[in-house]
Amino acid sequence: MDYRMHDEKVVTTFFLITYNQEKYIREAIKGAFSQTYSPLEIVISDDCSTDGTFRIIEEMCEKYDGQHKIVVNQNRENLGLIGHINRITELSSGELIIYAAGDDISLPHRTAKLVERYLATDRKASLLHSSVYLIDIAGNRVGTRHPPVISHGINGMSLEDMALSGALIIGATSAFTRKIEETFGPITYSKCVEDLVMGFRSALTGSLEYIPEPLILYRHDSGITSRVDSRSQTYKEYIKSKIRGEEGYLAVLAQRIDDLKTIGEGDLIPLIKRKRTEVLLKRTLWTRKYSFIKLVSYSYKRCLFGVFVRLLLREKKKRILFYVKKLMHTSRVNS
Repeated sequence: MDYRMHDEKVVTTFFLITYNQEKYIREAIKGAFSQTYSPLEIVISDDCSTDGTFRIIEEMCEKYDGQHKIVVNQNRENLGLIGHINRITELSSGELIIYAAGDDISLPHRTAKLVERYLATDRKASLLHSSVYLIDIAGNRVGTRHPPVISHGINGMSLEDMALSGALIIGATSAFTRKIEETFGPITYSKCVEDLVMGFRSALTGSLEYIPEPLILYRHDSGITSRVDSRSQTYKEYIKSKIRGEEGYLAVLAQRIDDLKTIGEGDLIPLIKRKRTEVLLKRTLWTRKYSFIKLVSYSYKRCLFGVFVRLLLREKKKRILFYVKKLMHTSRVNS
């Protein structure tokens, strides 16, 4: 299908992804319905929620009488976040697909702004993203957040920096084209953090375009992957959360290696492999699966002894800081 035949209009899909978000889904759907851009297809896809999320979706979509085309989907079984994201292009018809989370609120002009920037690149951008307004659980604005990639300047990171980075864009703000999946296929590692994969893929296939203004209200303390308050954690729980984070990062690095192989770009692969080895060493140090002597031998044979010593000292420092913070919190509560 040649999308360019639609004059200057870009056939666009607004894809709202949900799972067990009955507390916030009404506001998220209202944000989708409020989009000023047309023609717009709105796909609301639920990952087999066990609460009342899908009932609310059906209720609101049945009452909708606006100009946008509405498509409702519920997965027959829970696919998990990555499995669900892998269905986005299958369920969408747009040239440009705007991603939205079920606990965030898109501002009415979000789609229009993204399409405007997409056209400004002569439809060459493969992923667009923005900053966000932070809101608390009650919906009050508490600040603004900019994507990590912008901290390296308006032109962003180098490709080498992006290949190793564990923070690129704010995934909930992204819009992407079909070119990404057509080139790389679905994400194959279920523990991946999707925005780290999509951000890197976009840098490999086209341009990563940033819109320097907040386009969504981002509920940063309520998402599927939101962090537990460290003040209520034991050190063992804290380490488990760190290990989960490292497992996600390892999956991302593995996906990046596969993606580079897919397009025949192998120059960065040795760099990423070395980084993966370092992260594996860190995870092994945290899990204490092997004896100290074995870890020393392993790191020495792989010319990573200096890295091992640095990681060991960092782990000891984190342990001390963890208990100091717990002690300070307890003192404040008791005073």
